[in-house]
Amino acid sequence: HRQMIRLRKMDTILHNAQRQGRISFYMTCHGEESIHIGSASALRPQDHVFAQYREAGILMWRGFTLEQFCNQCFSNDLDLGRGRQMPVHYGCRALNYHTISSPLGTQLTQAVGAAYKLKLDHMASSSSSDNP
Repeated sequence: HRQMIRLRKMDTILHNAQRQGRISFYMTCHGEESIHIGSASALRPQDHVFAQYREAGILMWRGFTLEQFCNQCFSNDLDLGRGRQMPVHYGCRALNYHTISSPLGTQLTQAVGAAYKLKLDHMASSSSSDNP
């Protein structure tokens, strides 16, 4: 419940900053907060996430701080992406949250590719452990 309220408040503040011209781009997720928090709570920390830009709640659930969200939206020196992404195109390697890409639907093919690579890595490690 607290995460959903925090997400709503963050959305309001950053959307106002965008409307004031302080950041160039912002997409809110008003009304979708419970979807993010509910689905994120069902995932394991090691599960990889390929989200779209209205799903910040998943990243928040995993521990991305309000300061990190703001650093990314303002593209400052503390931004994990070093200001190379548009605002709300979050990503965090430590939280297995892959950087968001702008075109909707690209997350599906990216997730399939990553899943296939994980499967190949698992098969390779299994076959090497079978051979003495």
